[in-house]
Parts: sequence; C-alpha cells; structure tokens
Amino acid sequence: MGLSRSQPEVDNDSANWNIPPFWHKLNSFFLFPFQRTPFMYAVVLSLCAYAMFMGLLIGIAVFVGLMLAVSRYAFKAAAYASRGVLDSSDYDHYPLDADLKVLPWKFFGVLLVHGFVIGMLAQASLKLGVLGNLGSSFLIPVTLMVLISTGSLSSAINPFILLGTIAGIGLPYFLLCLFLFLLMQGAPMAMGFLLVLVPKAMLAPLMAFVIIYFLWVIAAMIGYVMYQNHAEFGIEPDKAPEAEGGSTVQIDPQAAEAKRRDAAVAQLVQNGDMQAAQDEAREWQRLNYDNVADQRRYHRVLKLTDKTAELARHGQQFIDLLLRKQQASEALEVWGSCYKRMPGFKLESAEATLALASTAWKRQQVSHALAVLQNFEKNYPGSPVIPQAQELIVRVLKQGLGKPDQAVRVFMRMKMRHPEHPSTQEAAWILRDELPQDSTKPTAPVAPV
Repeated sequence: MGLSRSQPEVDNDSANWNIPPFWHKLNSFFLFPFQRTPFMYAVVLSLCAYAMFMGLLIGIAVFVGLMLAVSRYAFKAAAYASRGVLDSSDYDHYPLDADLKVLPWKFFGVLLVHGFVIGMLAQASLKLGVLGNLGSSFLIPVTLMVLISTGSLSSAINPFILLGTIAGIGLPYFLLCLFLFLLMQGAPMAMGFLLVLVPKAMLAPLMAFVIIYFLWVIAAMIGYVMYQNHAEFGIEPDKAPEAEGGSTVQIDPQAAEAKRRDAAVAQLVQNGDMQAAQDEAREWQRLNYDNVADQRRYHRVLKLTDKTAELARHGQQFIDLLLRKQQASEALEVWGSCYKRMPGFKLESAEATLALASTAWKRQQVSHALAVLQNFEKNYPGSPVIPQAQELIVRVLKQGLGKPDQAVRVFMRMKMRHPEHPSTQEAAWILRDELPQDSTKPTAPVAPV
C-alpha cells in the first residue's frame, strides 16, 4: 500500500532512523509547556500556589502536593518524549506501561544519597564538597534517564550504570548538561523580572508558573535525548522522527503496545517468574479475545509450561481466530504445537480442520496434512465436508507420499458412500492410473483442493 507525500515511507527499524540532535529541536522544547494540555494543567497548579499562604501546615501540604504534581507530569513528559511522542495531544493514543507516580519519590531518594555523599566529602575537605556538588549536578540528567527507563532506584545510584549510560550517549550528554545549566539560570532571571513588573497579588502563581515552565522544558529535552539514544535505553519508539516537510510518520499504536507487552512478559520469563508471566499474558488475552498479538503471546507462554490441557483449550480459540483473520499458516503452526504435546488433539470444527489440512498440503507439509485429517470421518460424523477431506487424503497419499494402494482404499469408501459427489469424481481422476477405466469415465477433472 503506497504512502502519500505527507506520510513518506520510513524504515520501520528504529535503529536505522536518523533522529535530529536535540539542539535542532530547541523551539519545540520551549513551546511544549504552551501546548493546550500542559498549559492548562500548569495554570491550575500555579493558581494553587495561593493556598500556600493559608497557614503553615496547609502551606507545607500544598507545597508538597504541588511538587509531586509538577514532578509527576515532568516524568510523564520525559517518558513520552523518550518514545518520540512530543505532542501531549497524542498521549492518550500511546499508553505507558510504567507506573511513573513513584518516580518522584525515588528521585528524592537519589537526592538524599547524593546529599549524604556530598556531606561526607565536605567534612573531609571543603574543596571535595564542592567537587561532590558539581559531580552530583553532572549526574542528575543521566539519573533521571535511568529512572525513567528502568524505574529502579538502585540503578539510578549505581555509578557504573550511570557512567556507562553517559559513555553510550557520548558528547551530546555534555552538551545537554550545558543547555540544562543555562536553562536553570533562566528561571531566577525570569523571577527577577516578575518581582519588578508584576503586582504582588499575582506574584505567587506567576512565579510558580515560571518554575513549572522551566522544569517541563527540561523534562522534554531530557526525554528527547533518550529518544535519540533509544537503543541504549532499550526503548521501542512510538513515532519516527519528522520527515522532510515536517510530517511525522506514526507507528501503529497497537503494534507498539504489543511490543511493549511482549517485552514485559519476556522479562518476567527471563527472571524465572513464569507464574507472573502467565498471569499477565492470560489477562491480556482475556480482555482482548479478538487481538492476535495478545492471543499469540499467551500461546507462547503456555508452550513454556506443563499445562497441556490449557494449551489445547486455548489452541482451539486461537486457531479459530487465526483462520478468521486469514492467517492459516500460523494457525497450522499453533495446531502443530498442540498436537506435539497432545497427540490426540483435534479441532472442534470440521471446516477448520479441512482448512488447516489444505494449508499444510499447499505448503508441502505432507505429514502434517495427513495428521490433521487423521480419523476425520470418525471425529466429525455427518459433516458435509467429509468428501472434500477424503479427496484431500487421496491426493496426499497418491501425490505426496506415493502410496496409491492406500489412496485407492480411501477412494473405494468414498465411492460407496458418496458416489455422485464431485470430490469422489476428482479422487477418481487423481487415481486414474490405478483404477479401471470405467471408474474415471464419467468425470472431467475438478479444481483441486
């Protein structure tokens, strides 16, 4: 299917994407807080600053609440930017799996650790304390990146992980720190102007807005640097970089969500927590019974367990879904997985069984075709597709396995029970060299199954 000029073709392999460096996107970072959703949220939070003057306890509670709300949205903006989603209006289309609500608390824990180390260094020497403070400032951006990508406090304070991440990013990390330093100088300068120009009644919310503005600009910039280095952080982007003319090629949100769920379950399996992996995959497939990716994930997890009965039960509905979605080749593979674990496995539908056998025959998987059709007449008594199935058995035995004698025996049963059926006539044509001449006289060849 062709793509229009506004949607140019982009390599789906994100490792090959040419993502512009963050200094080419500065305007988008500075404009991010003015997008409709973050702007309205920032205004509401800024107005809450009035409540800080309603008493000491209320003021402390409001301050803590504001800091939590502002920092949570900052982490959210950075997390989305790390996946290439720079427009807040797209957030609902790309749900995040990670729980970002706890990250501000974990970041506070990182700051406590940094403060403890800086305090120890300052006790030993004032110069060491200054160096420790500079080192902490240098590590804050990468700490935020590691927290967003892993959600792990231990990883965020591990110097080897932090330095390894910096080495992976390279020189752009030092440039990022320079830009962030300049941004941090911008906030007090803006507040200085407000103190001179703004009436005191409006000072509190406007100063709060300035702080929110610069924090969210910083978050968007840090997230974008993660997007530039998404392979380093193990991130699967949701959007490709902007193409010529400013258009953005979107990745199918469902495909992106499927990849994230696959990665989450794979991580549980890798960690040896098979029960959690099975529970997670089972819940997704239960909620999305018509979603091939969710059903496929659950099938793969079941293959790693000893729950043969559940594998067979789920295999029935998964094969039916694949056939309805016209994915017969994968349906045959699922059947093979179930049959291997349960040799007596058979589908509930005669039509589905015949469709699988026909797919196996077309793919030259002769043994599979015959195994699918085994005991067909016994398994589906009275089915109207029995003659077609027997015709396919004749074809497999004669043309696939070179066993015309067995094929003739099947044909004789067909001739006795379905003498006028087109499939019986076609079977006679297939066996024209093995049967007497009068057995094939009445017919011309019928299109093969």
